[in-house]
Amino acid sequence: MTVTQAQVGEALSPDAHAEARGAPPHWSLTPTSWPGLDTAASHPARAWRTRARLQVLPAWRERLKLLSHHDPEYAYDPGHEYQEDWTTDADYRRDGVRLYCFDGAGRLVMPTGSFHGQVIEWLLQTLCRILGHRVCKEPDLHYAASVSKALQQFTEAGEPRTLKAPDLVVMPPSWTLAEPRERTVEERIIRLDRGAPLPELVAEVVSKSNRGKDFDDNLDLYAALGISEYLIVDTGEFTQTPGLWLFRLKAPGNTYHLAESGRTLTACGIPMRMRDADVAGNAPVVQCRDPETGRWHDHENDLRLEGRMDTLVRQLGQLPGMTDRDLRHAEHQWRQNGLPDNAEELLMEAARKPAQWRELLNFPA
Repeated sequence: MTVTQAQVGEALSPDAHAEARGAPPHWSLTPTSWPGLDTAASHPARAWRTRARLQVLPAWRERLKLLSHHDPEYAYDPGHEYQEDWTTDADYRRDGVRLYCFDGAGRLVMPTGSFHGQVIEWLLQTLCRILGHRVCKEPDLHYAASVSKALQQFTEAGEPRTLKAPDLVVMPPSWTLAEPRERTVEERIIRLDRGAPLPELVAEVVSKSNRGKDFDDNLDLYAALGISEYLIVDTGEFTQTPGLWLFRLKAPGNTYHLAESGRTLTACGIPMRMRDADVAGNAPVVQCRDPETGRWHDHENDLRLEGRMDTLVRQLGQLPGMTDRDLRHAEHQWRQNGLPDNAEELLMEAARKPAQWRELLNFPA
């Protein structure tokens, strides 16, 4: 197919909607398209907008200062949209600012129906159960501009990037929270540029828009920062090749080498494995094995087991002659060794023969 000069000019011209809605003097300072509208912005049109913003860069930066969440230290990229309640920059994580992306037709849409957020949350809870609450979700990882300069990782305005928001990091034990809770915004700020300790591991869950970065730019960046292990979780939602990829530094200052890949590996000293979901079409499950008990954990299954445990403990407490001391002892045994597959059947038998409950449930006297 031959592309004419007229077609090239038409593709590079600003979209008609760009000057709508009471726009500022320069059309490139308005959002390229409002989420939820049918108006699309083609790839050439978005590239045009980026070049236009570069021509009015001071005005564009002044406009950003009007945002309630404006961060004077952040290297805003003219290749992205930044609005009061949404952005297209995946590294710009601010409370109340939703992430949007361009779909295949060039429309701005919120990433929905994806496994991405669910897998991150479940993996966070699973790792916290085993490693303690030193695992941090979507932190602001600040680093020196010299790192980006060396890697040639710049914004469209030619500024070195100084912040990355990985999906998960495992921090040293000194960063463990005293109580099991969600970290505050301040507790998710990691200033490597000001002497904060390096994460022991950084993890990224592949999404439709970041797979290339995960295996390219992020690989170079995390190695340059000196993070000893980098885990990539590919759910297969977009690639049809689910699995785990672990990269490890051989020595400080070196690049990563692929240490392990597949459905099972050991990251941060924890054996991990990916299993298919019990229900077809759901997200695959990443499980972690507790080195002390040898039991495999994943957040969703742990929640089910907790509910089952609570129900069985209540039923056990209703047995004739069951004392509080016996009940606490029995619950401890179950939590230590795991529930038997036929626990419900054993409890029914114990209800019929209450004098033999210890023998039936295999609890020592």
